[in-house]
Amino acid sequence: MNCTLCKGDLVQGRVNHIVDLDGHIIIIKDVPANVCKQCGEYFLENDIALKVEKIVDEVRKNKAEILVMNYSEIDCKCSS
Repeated sequence: MNCTLCKGDLVQGRVNHIVDLDGHIIIIKDVPANVCKQCGEYFLENDIALKVEKIVDEVRKNKAEILVMNYSEIDCKCSS
């Protein structure tokens, strides 16, 4: 696979996915992703993106302004 931005090669890796939404900053650490070796941009597989979206929806209910969590340790009601 190639990066859609710079056409560089993508490799499997892990990233910190940051969401800034409605006054909440949510950082999900260690998310599996395809990372461009050239520009560093990353892309989430569909199943991972759906899980991240569900995680964000769940944790937005929290009153905290900043939340940091580890992807591999999350056990929420996020299953499909």
